[in-house]
Amino acid sequence: MAYLENNITVGKNQSRQLVLLDDSSHLQSNEEQCDIVMEENSTLELYRIQNLNDDTHLTTHINIQQARNSSVHFVLVTFNTGFVQNNIHVDLNGEGADLQIYGLYLLDKKQHVENLMKINHNVPNCSSNEKFKGILDNEASAVFNGHVMVAPHAQKTNAYQNNSNIILTDKAKINTMPFLEIYADDVKCSHGTSTGQLDQDAMFYMRQRGIKKEDARMLLMYAFAAEISNHIKIESVHDSIDDMIKRRLKGELSSCDTCIFQCSNKEKIFKIDLSKI
Repeated sequence: MAYLENNITVGKNQSRQLVLLDDSSHLQSNEEQCDIVMEENSTLELYRIQNLNDDTHLTTHINIQQARNSSVHFVLVTFNTGFVQNNIHVDLNGEGADLQIYGLYLLDKKQHVENLMKINHNVPNCSSNEKFKGILDNEASAVFNGHVMVAPHAQKTNAYQNNSNIILTDKAKINTMPFLEIYADDVKCSHGTSTGQLDQDAMFYMRQRGIKKEDARMLLMYAFAAEISNHIKIESVHDSIDDMIKRRLKGELSSCDTCIFQCSNKEKIFKIDLSKI
């Protein structure tokens, strides 16, 4: 059992980028707490990557407090796990605060992930956007619970949430629950969800142009996942995650020697400048 706690403050008028990597190849039970305070006019790019083994049980708690005109751009990617539960709680406490959160999970075997979110619009003139996508194979399962609460005086709120999933087998399961709780009347809010198999019209279109069935499936899944990974703004991190997505999809559905993808260097890792630590 391991417990990790991070306390992060982004000061007034400051801008930061942060990458958190959960790569628990040995520990089987982990709990993580991350408390983030965004002061006035601050900006944060937060990237959390979860690549765990099939026996790992991970519970995370991410609490974000946003002051006036602060901005958070958050991308959460889960590649492998035994069981992961991500609890994300955000309070928009200052006018002009903006939250953009994107999530991607690629699971197979009996892996399970839960993304449980509570976004509180406590003041007027704030915006939030949640977009999560998942691909589930074998007997994998996932839960998406997105709860947005708009307080009675939080007028001029813009809040959107969406969860889309591709289910590759009859045994894979998704429980998706987008939820809006609105007490103000001058707002723009929406939510939606979709779950299904690969688009057969798109498959037919690609097959008609001579693309093999397995290659067409792979390309459609990659395009589906890349809509989230393309929100990663740090080029080196984006390239590494893009490479991991391709390898993850290849490992599930086809052998490397016949795959349509030509992945980059398999030895690539995140480069860390030790002089900055």
